[in-house]
Amino acid sequence: MTDAAAAEIGRTRDDVTAIVIVPDPPPKDGVLVALGGAAPINVRITLADGTTHDTPMCGGIPSGPTCTDTPQLVADSVFAEGAGYKDVPCPDGASPHTCGQPLPSFEPAAVRAARPLSIASLSIPIDHVGGYEVSIGKASVPNGVVSTASFGFVDRWPADVSLEGGEARIALRSLEPDGVPFDNYYEHGWRPGVEHVEATLVFKVLWFKKGASLEVRDIVVR
Repeated sequence: MTDAAAAEIGRTRDDVTAIVIVPDPPPKDGVLVALGGAAPINVRITLADGTTHDTPMCGGIPSGPTCTDTPQLVADSVFAEGAGYKDVPCPDGASPHTCGQPLPSFEPAAVRAARPLSIASLSIPIDHVGGYEVSIGKASVPNGVVSTASFGFVDRWPADVSLEGGEARIALRSLEPDGVPFDNYYEHGWRPGVEHVEATLVFKVLWFKKGASLEVRDIVVR
């Protein structure tokens, strides 16, 4: 909560001297009002210069590390099952059975020529607050179709670095002159041979200790 509230005003937890959850004001006329969904909590931080900053958190359907007693990092990938890569695009007014036809099968030669990326562990030095896009390697996938792109964290919740939303994301970029984004299986389409790609980890650091690193493991792209 401290990291999230401080980041809203361009500060880090090192600038915060106190944090409290501000109680809701008494109901008017003593009548309780029921709100739909979960009402947000109001978090107030006090900075070293004595100023304060309030921010609402955990409203609606509470989620993320600020709204749980047992936070853990999330390794995000659009290529995970049900995560969006194979969502069927269907324009307004189109008949569903005409949208998102399966791509042709893999060419055996393309499967043989493809070169997956596999890294057992990787240490990423952390030296600034803000966004990171870290290249973690290159691979080639058969016919431009990604079967998986995934990774994990060594520490479920490290003590020396804090990430926005408690997550990092693996992303792929085509290295072909005519390459298109890997946002969607159907929209990207099939291509002959292999497609060369670069894998990156994307995340935003809210706070870190000097000498910190983000430890990731089990990186697989194929």
